[in-house]
Amino acid sequence: MIRVSGKYLFLLLCPVLAGCSSYRVVVQGVEVDRMIASRPADPEEAERLAAFHNDLGVLLEGEGDLEGALEQYRIARKKDPGLVPAYVNAGNVRFKLGEPDRAERLYREALEIDPDNPRALNNLAWVMVTGNRDLEEAVALLERALAADPENRYRYLDSLGWARYRRGETEAARSILEEALELTPEEETYLRAETHYHLGLLLHETGESGPAAFHFEESLRLRPDPERERELEELADGD
Repeated sequence: MIRVSGKYLFLLLCPVLAGCSSYRVVVQGVEVDRMIASRPADPEEAERLAAFHNDLGVLLEGEGDLEGALEQYRIARKKDPGLVPAYVNAGNVRFKLGEPDRAERLYREALEIDPDNPRALNNLAWVMVTGNRDLEEAVALLERALAADPENRYRYLDSLGWARYRRGETEAARSILEEALELTPEEETYLRAETHYHLGLLLHETGESGPAAFHFEESLRLRPDPERERELEELADGD
């Protein structure tokens, strides 16, 4: 599944942490209300401001301002065309907006810069998996992501498991999804919820309604979602 990199996010913000009405964002030493709009001549300064715009985009995306986030990611890429997170983050927003083709282009641009970037590999593969196309390439991309980031392999196992399931490899997919649940830290609630959901769908398809119901309940417990709850109720009613 698509995941947002927080590598470049260094924010001091008040409303998110304390619920207050105003805040000041400080990113790598730059304050929002003192940012200089002119493009600097110093390449290092350009890179620093590119990182700032990327981080501001992450903040706006988190607040639900997807168009604002896209604009910040665009500025970041313009200031530093080699800033891979700005491509990946923009791809994530395009995917959220229902524009998978534009998301795919951005992920591929990121991989042109850094061919072994695990987030770009994973997210590009997920576009293919959700579109149920190019599954061979998707599996290959995910295996590359696992090789590139073995210390955090849990981040890519859910995507790989679902890709293998879509490819008709039910037993292999089940094993991978079960491994994902074993390895994914408890605090990664979103990822654990998605893996429970996918494993539940697999088990429901194979006729194991009891275990499937358990995983569906866990998914909703970890990540309450009325739309998904309705989907699972309809699935149960169809049995």
